[in-house]
Amino acid sequence: MLPQYSYAEAVDFIMNSGFDGVEISAFDKHFHLREEFCAPGFAAAMHDAMARSGVRGFSVSAHMDYTETPEAFDLICKLIRVAAEMKSEYIIINGAIRRENEEYEAQWEAMIQRTRELAHMAGELGLRLAVEYEPGFVIDNTELLLRAFREVDSPVMGINCDIGHVFLCDPDPLYAIEQSAPYILQCHVENMARGIHDHLVPWEGDMDLPAYITKLR
Repeated sequence: MLPQYSYAEAVDFIMNSGFDGVEISAFDKHFHLREEFCAPGFAAAMHDAMARSGVRGFSVSAHMDYTETPEAFDLICKLIRVAAEMKSEYIIINGAIRRENEEYEAQWEAMIQRTRELAHMAGELGLRLAVEYEPGFVIDNTELLLRAFREVDSPVMGINCDIGHVFLCDPDPLYAIEQSAPYILQCHVENMARGIHDHLVPWEGDMDLPAYITKLR
């Protein structure tokens, strides 16, 4: 997330830094919506900007709890439409933040229902949903993610595999990646210290990063 740049400038900066692709987030680094993302003509302009910059692959992400309020759900629907207009293959989502003062199963059911609605919408638009689980969320490990996929029961469901989250949340992270393999659309690659949800550069942290890369391959 590069708040000092416009979207097009950020793409140029990333590509000039030696990368092949970008992830276009609807939010800034404080997870506030960047209003220009929903502006008329943004999707087409962004698609053209990426083509000019030589982007070889891209995705769109909308990290938000779309179960929290009706307004939040309406917003994620709008962001999915923008991703489709941008001609993205998928959009990264991450479901519901777990609320300790509410019954877990009720939160689960609400999330499944809303995700099922999003899957139907995404399918009609020709998109897939790449779900990323996180610590502290209703879905916070691979077992629960695969359970959710069975309950949503839609061919558009996929995974954004954040290997740091797998490291933190799964008892056997490399096996969890193996279980996820049929669904993985994209990965977030970083290192993390054991028990601390903080995204680190590859040469810091406690993960055996070569083992994770080998498993992904």
